[in-house]
Amino acid sequence: MHNHSSENLRQYSKSLSFWLVFVVGIIMVWLALFQPMLSLILSVGLIIFFLIMMLFFGLDGIFSLRKAMPSLLIAAILLPYIRLPGSIPNVRPEFVIVFAAWGLLLLAHFTTGLPIRLKRCPPHKWFALFGLSIFMSMSYGAVVKNEPLLTRDLFEFVKLILYFLIFSLAASQTINQTAFKRYYRLALVILMFSALVGFLQYIDFAGINEIVSPYYAPTQMEGLLVHGRITGTTGNPNEFGALMVLAISLAMSGALFFRESKIRLLCCLALFVYGLALVLTMSRTSLVASFLSMAFVLTLYLKQRGFKHKWRQMATLMVFGIVVGYIILQVMPEKALFRYSQLANIRGASSWVARVENWQTHFAFWKDSPWFGWGPGKATMGTIVDNEWLLLLRRYGVIGLFVFLGLFGSLFLGLSRIRKATVEPSIVAFTVALQSTFVGYVLYMALASVYHSLQLMPIFMLFLGLAYSQYRPKKRIQEVSKQ
Repeated sequence: MHNHSSENLRQYSKSLSFWLVFVVGIIMVWLALFQPMLSLILSVGLIIFFLIMMLFFGLDGIFSLRKAMPSLLIAAILLPYIRLPGSIPNVRPEFVIVFAAWGLLLLAHFTTGLPIRLKRCPPHKWFALFGLSIFMSMSYGAVVKNEPLLTRDLFEFVKLILYFLIFSLAASQTINQTAFKRYYRLALVILMFSALVGFLQYIDFAGINEIVSPYYAPTQMEGLLVHGRITGTTGNPNEFGALMVLAISLAMSGALFFRESKIRLLCCLALFVYGLALVLTMSRTSLVASFLSMAFVLTLYLKQRGFKHKWRQMATLMVFGIVVGYIILQVMPEKALFRYSQLANIRGASSWVARVENWQTHFAFWKDSPWFGWGPGKATMGTIVDNEWLLLLRRYGVIGLFVFLGLFGSLFLGLSRIRKATVEPSIVAFTVALQSTFVGYVLYMALASVYHSLQLMPIFMLFLGLAYSQYRPKKRIQEVSKQ
């Protein structure tokens, strides 16, 4: 039965590929004859389209979502926004891939009757509940508080749906332990390439800050050219710093939990690269968040493996950390030293004073509508709050913030369940790293944004989805524990 189903899918994939090429070819010939300019524009779009098709169908013409997962990682971490002309909003390339994946799944479902199989896991209901809380807050703000409702406000629904689609797409993949280990190594390498872009920005290699960097961070050119704050492959230094918090957690967790010496060496090298990149962002919030994340990695490691039998490994890691820290201090620019020295007197910093004043304004808004908030409120209220917890509270009230915490808490606790259900080091290291990133991001969100970052949050959702591809029901966990 299984072989018959696979053969049907194979034939469907080849047939779909043929007819797509045939129909598109006829359309392009007609346009080339009668609408040459439109033909040129569509040709560029079609090149992108067929590149995306290659991700899913490959050279063998067989449809598979797993073929696109490495490209999805590369697009989310390394590629800039697709910047469109006029007033058309910029688009993240990973969103294009995800929409294409779901479009192909729906097409396969309606043409062949093949079911769309999504792995059911607890976070799904929290996604739905948070969407409901957004709707309640928007309705309450518009009807009761007379807050104008803009079309841009509805994007908050689209944002949540995008995150869900990325998470569920990755979580529904069947990834064995060998493939999962490859994904771990691939993530480390891709993140090192991202850090490399940051290093090239710092030295302005071949004029990268004038030629390439505007595509990634068009609003941060003064910071790059004057202050030397790198943005890597993200839109600003703080966002890149937050990405390095995730990267550092992955590297440190891998260095502790992996058994193979080659992978552990790769993790140690990556840890040094990410640490240096983090310092060059000059993001104080990210630096403190990274320390929290590393402390949590170490806590979970000692809890699981124990200190008694791992003292040599711990001693080696401590010596390595001291050496890395000393090297980073030696190469750290004076501007970075000055910014980080302000952590000792953060309340005296001008940026802190400005933040506090902004918080007071938005806190006053929240007090006028504490339970349901105001909705997005983009017509009358600012979107830059410098405190994502306060922004969520102001927008969606106590109820909405509670539901959001339920979503994050469900994702966090699910990682513990995944970790307890396996003995595979790569899965254990991956879940520990993501839980540690959660801890760091709790602090980071008090001064910046994770959820509302259209690059950072998709990356985080993609990594969480890969972890949840290993999710098993509770009964399975109990069986593994008994064994």
